[in-house]
Amino acid sequence: MGWDENATAVIERFLPATYCPEWRPVQNFTYHFSMLIFLAASAVPYTKKYYVLLLKGLYILACIMMLMWGTCYWCTKDIVMWSVLYLGQNVVQFLYVLYSQRTVKLPPDLEELYCELFLPFNVTRPEFKALVNQNCKFVNISPGDKYAVEGHTTTDPRVSILISGSMNVTFKGIYLHQITERQMIDSPEWNSTRIRRGEIFQVTIEADDPCYYMCWNRERLQYYLEANHKLEMAMQYIRGRDVLQKVFSTTKNALQRSEMRDNADCDVTMTGIRSGIVSEDPKAIYTN
Repeated sequence: MGWDENATAVIERFLPATYCPEWRPVQNFTYHFSMLIFLAASAVPYTKKYYVLLLKGLYILACIMMLMWGTCYWCTKDIVMWSVLYLGQNVVQFLYVLYSQRTVKLPPDLEELYCELFLPFNVTRPEFKALVNQNCKFVNISPGDKYAVEGHTTTDPRVSILISGSMNVTFKGIYLHQITERQMIDSPEWNSTRIRRGEIFQVTIEADDPCYYMCWNRERLQYYLEANHKLEMAMQYIRGRDVLQKVFSTTKNALQRSEMRDNADCDVTMTGIRSGIVSEDPKAIYTN
């Protein structure tokens, strides 16, 4: 009987024996307004660009109204305490999200590079700045300085993007193609040596103008990209497009040096290059 009496007391404490014997008057409009704001917050579509900011902003407004109701009309400490707690939590989260979505200012040269290469992939400025902060170094070299020497420079240490200037790529003294602003310097080497280590540059890359480029440690950059899928996909596309442009330029320059340069009906197209690679037939590159 003792256990039953204790259980009954606990039940009656949390579940009264009678329910609402007399209804209380309708609450002040501040209570209803706070409930309407909570309802509006729950209806915000997740696809909205500023979903989290809008959600937290509505929660803050609702908590303020709830605090006003508890302080001025209901006058109970528990309502005030919970309202202050929820208000503080949402204010902190709102400020954090607002800070994380702030507009990041980039130097003019990096701004142009970002807009051309990374913005089309919806990479945000904070994401791009975080990529630049991954031990990225900025290097100036003068005309005639060599970025890589064929047969001597290893391909492992770095990955670079040319910010300004131009470079010439040669093989045994033969001009292959030029690297211009906002192109990757060593995309073919990165693309072909991702598995093999200790590979050597097969070409010489020499500055034609005063050049300014950014470079990452290749291994650290690869680890960072693996943890950031969107940036990894963007870099894969940028690298692939860059390699294709270099293949196109190299093939066109080789054509101009060949006997076929006198044939006005012969041309090189991206489709022809693709067909030649697929069919393993170099003649397919040259269209008549």
